[in-house]
Amino acid sequence: MITLADLEKKINSELTTKINNSKINHDQLYIEIDKEDLIDVTLFLKTNKDTKFRQLIDITTVDHPENIKRFKMVYLFLSHEFNKRVLVSYLINENEV
Repeated sequence: MITLADLEKKINSELTTKINNSKINHDQLYIEIDKEDLIDVTLFLKTNKDTKFRQLIDITTVDHPENIKRFKMVYLFLSHEFNKRVLVSYLINENEV
């Protein structure tokens, strides 16, 4: 069985230039990216044999009005095969919505 730590290492090693930050919290992997990398990161998470995050469970936005990039877009993916979840997020400002 693949652990979250192994999964984090795999994703960070394969997507070195696309991952800004990653951490494990509440038995889930959190990944921060730039919005331009969303498609590349999503395709990797979906198609790689060691990840297989094939289900998008939720998309939401968190508003931080005090920040210049005030909106945090959050995508929650599930790998049924590994029974793991990953949250992918990026920041945007109100002009990019």
